[in-house]
Amino acid sequence: MAGPELPSFHGIIGRSAAMLALGRDIETFAPHDVPILIQGESGTGKELVARAICRVSRRRERPFKVVNCGALARELLLSQLFGHERGAFTGAVTQRRGTLALAHGGTVFLDEVGELLPEAQVALLRFLQEGTIEPLGSSQPVEVDVRIIAATHRDLEGMVAAGSFREDLYYRLRWVVFKVPPLRERREDIPLLAEHLRVAFNAQFGLTVAGFSPMTVALLDDHPWPGNVRDLEAVVARAAISRASGVIEPEDLAMPGRPAPGAKAPGRRPGRAPDGAESLTWPAQEALRMAAARGEVRRADVMQRCGVSRELARRTLVDLVRQGLLRRIGVGRGRGIHYVRLRARAARSQ
Repeated sequence: MAGPELPSFHGIIGRSAAMLALGRDIETFAPHDVPILIQGESGTGKELVARAICRVSRRRERPFKVVNCGALARELLLSQLFGHERGAFTGAVTQRRGTLALAHGGTVFLDEVGELLPEAQVALLRFLQEGTIEPLGSSQPVEVDVRIIAATHRDLEGMVAAGSFREDLYYRLRWVVFKVPPLRERREDIPLLAEHLRVAFNAQFGLTVAGFSPMTVALLDDHPWPGNVRDLEAVVARAAISRASGVIEPEDLAMPGRPAPGAKAPGRRPGRAPDGAESLTWPAQEALRMAAARGEVRRADVMQRCGVSRELARRTLVDLVRQGLLRRIGVGRGRGIHYVRLRARAARSQ
């Protein structure tokens, strides 16, 4: 099921001020062959930004290569970047061209450049200064023309001060700095990203998930997302697969710090209070609390979204008022009632 077209820029989904500014920066600097350093927490989409830079650049038709600077041991990382001759080290049984040579004319994305070992920092600096590489085991320089885009979640300036990252390399890499904000700082993009992921997972897994309920959107919007977009991707994937069709509801979500889908609330049977009275499930309680904080709860919402009786809806709203969560709510057929009046009712009922 295809939804409306989402605001995006070369694969980057977002309409927040920070992401729109990032898109403008990409349009401004990407066409010029200057090194770019992308900073941001893990999972914010730094590689996606690097690919967007490549698509806007004059090298868009040339190779785009990715090197994870923290994933390989010293010899293997130097070999991957610069290549090696046969017999250059134990296990080097054949000659190999490095990523820089393979990307000649194109772009190399150095992911997590803050993890580079000192030897690799020296070799990379020499390449940036001279435009040549020397494969391991060779003394013959090879000219290579590539654009370097680097990314890190580390504080490189702090690492320079601590002596763990070369100052000269730092300034070679950071001609232009792009900062990708964490998801918690661009919450207006969360529904857009969730919708984009829903459509993608429908196509990937053959699902027919139609969308997200308002309470589910409220839960997604309220979550801190410590793993950023990568975290959201995992949550939406699990919810979409478990739901398979229809609308994703709060009980389909599994997020750190919250019960897994279908989990019972501690010490309480689902849907029943200890005295046998009707009660709200944990996902419904969470969604209502967040909606209440925004002043968006009506008794009809409680009844329809949570499938509960009028009496439980009334008691739930009174409890929320006692907790100081509501400023103004609607009751019945759109009639407004002020927080003070409802609080007075609650006090009289005690």
